[in-house]
Amino acid sequence: MPVRPNLVSVYLPPAVLLKLLPEIAARVCNELWLNPGAESPEVLSEAERLGLNVVQACSIVGVGLSPSQL
Repeated sequence: MPVRPNLVSVYLPPAVLLKLLPEIAARVCNELWLNPGAESPEVLSEAERLGLNVVQACSIVGVGLSPSQL
């Protein structure tokens, strides 16, 4: 990515996400949004270790829309 992302929103299973967290951390995003199903104790622990600012919520709602509006 040519610019620092404001947020990274993931809809990945925890086993896949764990492998990608170091790459996400290297991008130095402001927030890592873990959508329902992407979180696990292991993901949260590794994200904290990497210094990521985690938001556990639906990113669609986070931008001000209800999924029914899409």
